[in-house]
Amino acid sequence: MKSILACLILLLAAQPVFSQKAKQLEQLFNAYDKMGGFSGSVLVAEKGKIIFEKGYGYRNGPKKDKNTNNSLYRVFSTTKMFTATVILKLEEEGKLSLNDKLSKYYPTFPKGDNITIANLLSHTSGIPDETSSENTVNEEILMKYLASKPLDFSPGTQWNYSNSGYYILGHIIKKVTGTDYDKAIENYILKPLQMNNSGFHFNEVTDENKALGYEFLSDKMSNEALRFKTDHPFAAGAMYSTVGDIFKFNEAFKNYKILKKETVEKMITPYLNDHYGFGCDTSIINGKKRIGHDGGGPGYRSRYYRIPEDDICVIVQSNYNLSFTEMIVPQIEDILYNRPYSIPTNKNINLQELKKLEGTYIADGTKYYINIIDGQIILNGGNYARLPLLPITNTKLQFSEKFTFTFQPDKTGKIENITIHFFDGSVKTGKKTNTTPVWGIIGDATPAGWGETDIPLQTDTQKPNVYFLKNYKMKKGGFKFRCDNRWGYNFGLNNDGKSIAIEAYDFQIEEDGMYDIVFDMTNKMIPQYSIKKSVL
Repeated sequence: MKSILACLILLLAAQPVFSQKAKQLEQLFNAYDKMGGFSGSVLVAEKGKIIFEKGYGYRNGPKKDKNTNNSLYRVFSTTKMFTATVILKLEEEGKLSLNDKLSKYYPTFPKGDNITIANLLSHTSGIPDETSSENTVNEEILMKYLASKPLDFSPGTQWNYSNSGYYILGHIIKKVTGTDYDKAIENYILKPLQMNNSGFHFNEVTDENKALGYEFLSDKMSNEALRFKTDHPFAAGAMYSTVGDIFKFNEAFKNYKILKKETVEKMITPYLNDHYGFGCDTSIINGKKRIGHDGGGPGYRSRYYRIPEDDICVIVQSNYNLSFTEMIVPQIEDILYNRPYSIPTNKNINLQELKKLEGTYIADGTKYYINIIDGQIILNGGNYARLPLLPITNTKLQFSEKFTFTFQPDKTGKIENITIHFFDGSVKTGKKTNTTPVWGIIGDATPAGWGETDIPLQTDTQKPNVYFLKNYKMKKGGFKFRCDNRWGYNFGLNNDGKSIAIEAYDFQIEEDGMYDIVFDMTNKMIPQYSIKKSVL
């Protein structure tokens, strides 16, 4: 009786703590929501108890439908943890071994005798990373393509993240179980755990809670991100889920309801690299081990991990490319561990002063563009298609604590110089310039083909954001619009065959001839285009 009373006292004592943390988390997310810096859902749990769960932003921008706890999001590479779990379950059942050679399943694959399932799970196979939908569309095309490429290194000697290995694992699952990959995930994990809001074939989902993925999203306008035409990228990242369903998986995983304890230990132990086991990231940050897997792709970001030492679980899913997920997650932890943290605010920010930061900067030969649109500050340039930047002061912006932009005004207050601190610790300095983006086209529909150099588009001084070619000779084939002769920022055609999206499908020229091509960047977040045969 005394022990029961003691437990009740501890439970009641914990409630105010949980309540205070929930209040702080709500204040944090409300701040990001107010500034258009987060659209998605979040779930935070301690000791198996959900202390905060809420949705923000829009699951459908044009309709202004709000995200909720039940919103469905693509989780991309978080899928890998599910793929790995089924492979390990099949080993428990004696249906395969992690020591199986790839040659057992693909006898003609080059060096298949040297590559094991363990290598595929741990990204130590040496098989090059490949994610293009054209080369991974089915098993035959994938294996033929990968067989034609040399290994990046001898299997088991190095670590390099390879989505290709997980495509192969998905096909191996089908060979071993006799069922399609997605059905195997359902049978081994989703159905037993009653993860009723998770699955595959996201394009076919008609649930009203489905969250569309966006390149840009505000109260005034939105632009959908690329929708893959197929269930891409298969076993490397095609799953969708909710924060609640991922939490169900978390609880079953930690309590050994899916895999045996010894199997879980094997899964979360780094295989070769110091932060990756079998389909599971095992990073150590601030002295505490984290177990889980992130995911990201067009329109969506997924963060899922738990801290075993303190039984903390953090799940953040977003349907907006420009959500400040990288900044938010560390702040969640600061709240959970009672560490100092800051809530973003415009209280000390002068919006007119911020407007002075807009423009083009050149640092170490690379152009960086700063634009402020609907109150959101956006970076283009270099290898970054679009990144959100948070104003810290009137002259300092940051994507995260390790990626910052500091501007130096001259004596008159005019912005002249910039200092950029990058993730890897490197620092570059540069100057503001009057140069503008150079947009061009590249592809086998152009005379230059898929080479290194774009065909530059022309501009009119009266309409500097409208780029064009008139009466230009094109061949049957595909092409894309590209900025500054770099793949970091390019546009293609979304799967609706009408709208533009970043890093999307090729625009198609159906037959040889002379064409008028227009690329309109007047609205930088929602570009427009036209491709018409020239009128002679």
